[in-house]
Amino acid sequence: MTARPQRADARRNRERILQAAFEAFASDGRLAPLDEIARRAGVGAGTVYRNFPTKEALFEAVVADRVDRVIEEARSLADADDPATAFYDYLAWVVERAMFNHALCDALSMDLRSFDKASKDMQFTTALDALLRRAQAVGAVRHDVTIQEVRTLLVGAMTMERLTRPHGAPGRMTSLACDALRPVTKHNETRPRNETRCEECATPLARATTGRPARFCGAACRQKAHRRRQTPT
Repeated sequence: MTARPQRADARRNRERILQAAFEAFASDGRLAPLDEIARRAGVGAGTVYRNFPTKEALFEAVVADRVDRVIEEARSLADADDPATAFYDYLAWVVERAMFNHALCDALSMDLRSFDKASKDMQFTTALDALLRRAQAVGAVRHDVTIQEVRTLLVGAMTMERLTRPHGAPGRMTSLACDALRPVTKHNETRPRNETRCEECATPLARATTGRPARFCGAACRQKAHRRRQTPT
């Protein structure tokens, strides 16, 4: 006769713990202590541990839903009419959400390692890579950029936005980070005047002592440029 009320109480305790943990992690990230989460939930630390044996398990339970939303947003843009806008707007969207949720920022910063058993890391990488490849196909992103470099740049943008937001313009650091992904459209004035670079990936080229100057760093870039010229616009 007493089992049902106990189960209801247990469910309510778990819900209170999750809500308190969401608020604590969103505010303080992974540094939020379990004792503080228990205090916010109005339960004892032992109750928290009975539901979540480690802070890692609690963190994962709280952030999993937010990570899923980030992945689903990327997937929803996979067939967007404008691949360039879809890619760059998505990066800005992720950064802004991480700005106001330290837990999500922490999860993305550690490459979602705590979510590996649910394949969250692979799902996020695959969804983001699809957006990257489409943006590269239309010439909106440098062709030598890899998905891991984009993920690293994304983490950097989140960190820099947080550091500069109190006195800087919102999105300024994200915009600067995205500029690093765009194809080179003019020569950098700080480069040596005689320096030449690959027309495809901008890699510095060795100066030719005889014959015509090289235009590409290798066969791969030469073939990419040739395929792009052959593709109807």
